[in-house]
Amino acid sequence: MSNVYDHWERLVGAVIRREELWRMFHDQSPSVSSIPSDCSLDSQVLGVPFDFSSPRSSSSYQQLPPLAVENLQKKETSAEKEVSKLVFVQGFSFAFDLEDMLRSTAQFLGKGTFGSAYMAAMANGITVVLKTLNVYNISEKKFRQQMLVIGNVRHANVRALKAYYFSKDEKLMVYDHYSNGSVSAILYGKKVKNRAPLDWETRLRIALGAAKGIAHIHKQSSGKLVHGNIKSSNIFLNSQQYGCVSDLGLASMIQLPVMRTAGHHAPEVKNTRNVSQASDVYSFGILVLELLTRKSPLHAIGDNEVLDLVKLVNSLNGKERTADVFDVEISRNHNKEQRVKMLEIAMSCVAKNPSKRPKMDQVVKMMEVIWKMMEDITKSYERNQLQPKLVFNEGRNLDFGLEDLLRASAEVLGKGTFGTSYEATLDNGITIVVKTLKDVIVTSKEFQQQMEVIGRMKNESVATLMAYYYSRDYKLVVYDYYGAGSVSSMLHGQFGKSKITLDWETRLRIAVGAARGIAHIHTQLGQNIVHGNVKASNIFLTAQGYGCVSDVGLATLVSTTSVLHSRSSGYRAPEVVDTKKLSQASDVYSFGVVLLELLTGKPTILSEDNKKASQLVRWVASVVSEEWTVEMFDIELLRYQNIEEAMVEVLQIAMDCVKSVPKHRPKMSEVVRMLEDISGRNSTAKD
Repeated sequence: MSNVYDHWERLVGAVIRREELWRMFHDQSPSVSSIPSDCSLDSQVLGVPFDFSSPRSSSSYQQLPPLAVENLQKKETSAEKEVSKLVFVQGFSFAFDLEDMLRSTAQFLGKGTFGSAYMAAMANGITVVLKTLNVYNISEKKFRQQMLVIGNVRHANVRALKAYYFSKDEKLMVYDHYSNGSVSAILYGKKVKNRAPLDWETRLRIALGAAKGIAHIHKQSSGKLVHGNIKSSNIFLNSQQYGCVSDLGLASMIQLPVMRTAGHHAPEVKNTRNVSQASDVYSFGILVLELLTRKSPLHAIGDNEVLDLVKLVNSLNGKERTADVFDVEISRNHNKEQRVKMLEIAMSCVAKNPSKRPKMDQVVKMMEVIWKMMEDITKSYERNQLQPKLVFNEGRNLDFGLEDLLRASAEVLGKGTFGTSYEATLDNGITIVVKTLKDVIVTSKEFQQQMEVIGRMKNESVATLMAYYYSRDYKLVVYDYYGAGSVSSMLHGQFGKSKITLDWETRLRIAVGAARGIAHIHTQLGQNIVHGNVKASNIFLTAQGYGCVSDVGLATLVSTTSVLHSRSSGYRAPEVVDTKKLSQASDVYSFGVVLLELLTGKPTILSEDNKKASQLVRWVASVVSEEWTVEMFDIELLRYQNIEEAMVEVLQIAMDCVKSVPKHRPKMSEVVRMLEDISGRNSTAKD
């Protein structure tokens, strides 16, 4: 493993040293002190003897002979051309640069056919995959042309190229990081006894997604584009859990090595190394066989004997032992017809004669038929089950049901990120809050499991989930009703209600209670739970006047688009905007924004000018930088005496929470401790 990191360090050192030397080489007034202490001035890097001790100008060359000056200027031009910058593909943000990436925390992911892959976690919270290519004899022009072709391929099932880098010694490609790992890792990455379960629907999603991705690739460049290296280690799961194809276009830049034993390559490729769309189809067929059997392309059948997966399947297929082909994990389910049809598709793809293999768009159509079969069976199964009922969490079995909810008089409380909330008054006089969820992407079983997790969160600062309901057409969650409304409606007035004047003690209680609730959420399930949508409209007041957090755990049930809806844009952490990935650190950021709302009395989006929103965080930062702190606080608070010190302390906590780098933000447990300390002193001072 040390060799792996030595390789990374050499790569980082070479690129950064060349960049730093180039910048110093062109600086108008450098000095010896400007040279980084960790930068070794290797003359071989630029291949030019150069005096760094005096300022560089036209006079710097006066003591040199004319020929030396001319050669030096040529070297300078050559060095400038050689050093490249990180080039972002059109449509992707410039949230980081080459230096950010190469100074990041790196983790070796693996060494593949065309190079090594690293996961780079940058200081700004963005995580990418960096691929270093084993390509040497390629011109910059050809490399950039190929990057343009790859960069223009945009599809939900093709891993998009975000950026690339070219220099004489290094060629790099940058992709999004998929946290679930490759399909190869999912299938074989752990010991057999500890392998993660992989149900039939997930395997079908992987195969269908990958098929759509490859079919889209084959339509590009007038139907002439080839992937050239389809294999399970190059297939990942996208956010919808469908297969997503990576490493597009590398086979056209780097000649495949002779690998006669590579199980995923078509027979003609093993002999000629010439890839084609037909050989892509063959490789996809191997992927499907892997998903069906959970056996690698080259399957060990003895101590020294290895059997090709196609031959292994052929030896069983068509006989009474056909059932032995399939992984036992999916053989237990009622999907035999679907499995058999998938096997037929796979075997047609791995036909020895390339002309007898189907086109990828034909494969997609055949697989969509199987997907439709699975959906129809699932719907039929659900219809045959007992009619869904309102499910009460443990200890909350109240005397009403679904029909009572539907008959209740209801008033709209508001439309939020996850759906619409209603105040419902039942015939028995009980008032509750019913939230109808939209864009739910999980199955009934997954929904139920998440509801059980939420239902077990017993804490006075977390709104208790009373009940839930799941059907094909409706997904509902039921909570206790808080008559005072949300903190957002109190501060800003919403849905026809006027805002309420909140004194400092009340605002501090709201902050303390909400912080306790979020901190409690973060301790659940081995400290892996994220709220995902912390905002003032999801915080209510308990009977004791403390903040209480609602909508816990709903972010994992709905699509990413819903979670990142513009209504919540002022609360989103910078890294969430770029990566669309939520974390406990992004919860801390959102809570920091809530603190700023409590301090300023202002909404998270202050104004919109030419569709560009002015955010509260930026406004507060600008005011603080000008040392106009008093002008920042809500005018309603200025009437109270002896609270300025406490407000400034809470402001400091808020600014720590909204720091742009996630690891620089405090943990919620630390925030609770600091707020409780301020609250305790505030209460003592009042007494």
